[in-house]
Amino acid sequence: MKKNLALLFALLLAGQSLIACGDAAQDDTKTPETAAATESQTEVVTEEPREYADLPEKDFGGADAKIFLAYNVEEGTTNFGVSKNEFGAHEENGDAVNDARYKRNTAVEEQFNVKIVDYDYNTENNLMTWVHDSVRVFVDKLIMAGDNDYAFMLLPGYTVCKMAQNGSLQDLNTMQHLDLEKPWWDQKANTDLTIMNRLFFTTGDISTADNDATCTVLFNKVVAENYDLPDIYDLVLNGKWTLEKFYSLCSDVSRDLNGDGKYDETDQYGAMVWDDIAMAVVNSTGDKCATTDADGNVILTLNNERTVNALTKYIEFGRDTSQCFQYQRAVDASDTVAINMFSGDQVLFFMQLMQIVPKLRDMQADFGIIPFPKYDESQDSYYNTVGSWHSVFFCMPMSSADPEMSTIIAEALACESKYTVTDAYYDVNLKTKAARDEQSSAMLDIIFETRVYDLGWYYQFGGYNEEVMNLVRLNMAAKEFVSMYTKREKNAQKAVDKLNTAFSEYEG
Repeated sequence: MKKNLALLFALLLAGQSLIACGDAAQDDTKTPETAAATESQTEVVTEEPREYADLPEKDFGGADAKIFLAYNVEEGTTNFGVSKNEFGAHEENGDAVNDARYKRNTAVEEQFNVKIVDYDYNTENNLMTWVHDSVRVFVDKLIMAGDNDYAFMLLPGYTVCKMAQNGSLQDLNTMQHLDLEKPWWDQKANTDLTIMNRLFFTTGDISTADNDATCTVLFNKVVAENYDLPDIYDLVLNGKWTLEKFYSLCSDVSRDLNGDGKYDETDQYGAMVWDDIAMAVVNSTGDKCATTDADGNVILTLNNERTVNALTKYIEFGRDTSQCFQYQRAVDASDTVAINMFSGDQVLFFMQLMQIVPKLRDMQADFGIIPFPKYDESQDSYYNTVGSWHSVFFCMPMSSADPEMSTIIAEALACESKYTVTDAYYDVNLKTKAARDEQSSAMLDIIFETRVYDLGWYYQFGGYNEEVMNLVRLNMAAKEFVSMYTKREKNAQKAVDKLNTAFSEYEG
């Protein structure tokens, strides 16, 4: 999944060259130099060599390798009842991702003579909603009783944060047979989630939940063409896709379609937003709610000029009901209305998570997928946050029954996933089925390469994650950010200090 951006742009250049070459096919004046240049560029497009995990040969005698999974699902939406079980593929059924997971599981089972057994906490307990506290209590009881016989777990972001702070998780950096520097582990996650050189949870190719939880921007091509807007892909590639440009394009297309003097779900908007997007706007500037200093201590970084300016503008935009449609506030929490409006060419930009993309497969109009805009053109990169509520992370709780088997199976599954599940999810499921054009496919590479994992959102310091969203969803004045931040700063800092103390005293 973690693709090289240099390769991406080489591919784009190669594609342009091939198009030019095709146009010249009927022109006998093509020079050897041109042919050589084209041949040189196309040589870049090569298969990435397969890498294998450096693991010992083991036969576990047919033992069960049990995997525990839990996740959050939005109750009352079209996501209701949808499992995020990464290992529940027990047979092939024709779905690319399911079949890839089945093949991955089978390959690892045969290599180490184990039986992969999944325990889906949500479905077993009929919990198709948020599970943070209930699953944490459940797992902690297993640990306290010494009854944790799971090889590893995949748990929601808020859950693993509390467990890490309470000493319920093992430091992955110390686990035998886990090589976190390998390409099947997300190096951005490893860096962003490390505190004092300790890493208690991460993600990578072993899971597709990090992809689903990544914030993105979709744009409706019909609306863009109807208003003769500039090429949005070119804006991205040329580094000119900024928040200012985003707001400008939104104002160009917003319309009171029925002329009744009010804006509702029957009208046309520049953008349609979802509550959590406020956190994504913060991270799109390159800043975070919290990060770590040179010594690995967590520090608050939300209150700075860039994030205040970005949030102030976004809050003003969100309050302007003639340009921005807050569908959760205006109608209901269901994404059905949002999907219908975007599919009905009533919205230029739809800001949501990547998990929304497969739900648009039946959409008649073409749409594109792009990263979140930059703060300004001088910014070094685009940044796309991984939503905290929807995130699911790999972790290894204390008192694992067989640490050797657990780490071997986890590393093997992560490695095998890179060459099976990731290809199916990324290249087949998204790039072919859902993404509508080659440019969107290239944009996916940029989005996934520039992800952000924000400690401030995951650990919920000062409740800033909810309060930042409240500024928009409660239609508060932009100036309220400063007073909100100040009011909560003391408690936020206490929470940070408590976390730093817990990590400094960890003796795993």
